[in-house]
Amino acid sequence: MKKYGIIGAIVAVVAVVALVGWQLLKGRDDSMASSLPADATMVGRVDLKTLVLDYGMDFADLKRLFSEDRETGIKYQTAAYVFASRGQLGAIVALSDEDEFQAMLEGQGCTIEEQRGLKWSVVKGNLLAAFDDDRAMLMGPAVGSEQDALRNTIYTCMKQKASESGKQGRLYKMLDKRKEPVALAGNLALLPTDLLKQYTKYLNIPIENVDLTAGFTAQKERLTMRFGLQSDDSEAGKQLDKLDDLLDEIDGDLMNTVPANALANIVIGMDGEDLLKHLRENKVTRTLMLAANMVFDLDMILKSIDGDVALSLFDNDKATPSLLFQAQLDDDKFMKKVSEWNDATSRSMGFNFYAQGNNQAVCIYQGTPVYFGTTNKRLLVSDNESLVKATAHIDAKWNLASEMKGKRIFVTFDVARLRSMATKKSSNENFTRWLQLFERLNFSMTDAHDMQLELVAPKGTDILKEIKN
Repeated sequence: MKKYGIIGAIVAVVAVVALVGWQLLKGRDDSMASSLPADATMVGRVDLKTLVLDYGMDFADLKRLFSEDRETGIKYQTAAYVFASRGQLGAIVALSDEDEFQAMLEGQGCTIEEQRGLKWSVVKGNLLAAFDDDRAMLMGPAVGSEQDALRNTIYTCMKQKASESGKQGRLYKMLDKRKEPVALAGNLALLPTDLLKQYTKYLNIPIENVDLTAGFTAQKERLTMRFGLQSDDSEAGKQLDKLDDLLDEIDGDLMNTVPANALANIVIGMDGEDLLKHLRENKVTRTLMLAANMVFDLDMILKSIDGDVALSLFDNDKATPSLLFQAQLDDDKFMKKVSEWNDATSRSMGFNFYAQGNNQAVCIYQGTPVYFGTTNKRLLVSDNESLVKATAHIDAKWNLASEMKGKRIFVTFDVARLRSMATKKSSNENFTRWLQLFERLNFSMTDAHDMQLELVAPKGTDILKEIKN
């Protein structure tokens, strides 16, 4: 009998472990999405379970995000949500223990009151929180009478059916397509990023007609955020596709001729004929090109470009960094016309061109020289003569050519060099320590719907482990 009792205990333990394991391993629990406001203009998801299972974190790590010295009552196996609505931000988390969550708030100096079947508290002076035995919801900032109106909003969201919530909305459906553990979807007009706003303005797209989705992933040696633009507006969609038509895929060969001490590199794949046509469509750039062609044959140079173009930045002892521009060429016949560019019109505008032989030349404008030349169907332009005359600088530091291959835009920064510049201006130890984890910052774009921002650490680094420590 004793033997059967032991076997029964083992079976019971196995059953409990299996049940817990099933709860962890089954698909993402999105039940908290039923409290998303129907009018949300941004929705985000933090899949805490995936962070535990796939990213080497544990529940203790997650708990420390909320409280150092007590249980939180938060159910980490269930995805949490953040959102923006009516100019305010909010968050929704699942609860495993209502009393523990209340104790955590009280431990932070919050007072709790009960009203309309929910418990309420004000967190950090301007965040209104409501919770029951299933979930907690926070919104703010709001003070004074604003909290009364917000109380009604939170109550409605906590009690509504999933069919009445933001879970049925367009943004949530966009969010649900992303598989990353941390993801968001929202209207571009919400973001303060001037670059994206200028980009949509350039394409003549109303910013409120464009949405952005993004997802964050982590690997041992890199942190990655993938994002993309999309629109239900057919005309806006056509404008977004313009960029895909203008740019070609990068082959990366130009990186084999960039000195390894470059602070930053920008590489774009393009066809010069397409670029010229695109520039002529814009009134401002068309006027600038007319002026440039009075000095030198810009049209001929652009038509010769076929492949990658690259701009590299070099930090040096000068007041301003040196630049190296490169372009893959179909031909370099324009170099034979350099002497013709040195005419009365160019000189009257302050430009002087001098051929130096071996397809090398210099343009001097108000005493400042710009060197340019071609070699192996490659155009080089720089304010540093040695960069133009160099013919091969194999970048042994990073295999950038393979990373950028197939992208349309690739930008990379040497974080170590940026760090040395930043630490001279910043005394923030945490900021300096954070920078020391990484060696490169990359931005790349496959198309308007697929862009990527990455922080890359040296080989052998375990970023998540370093962050936890």
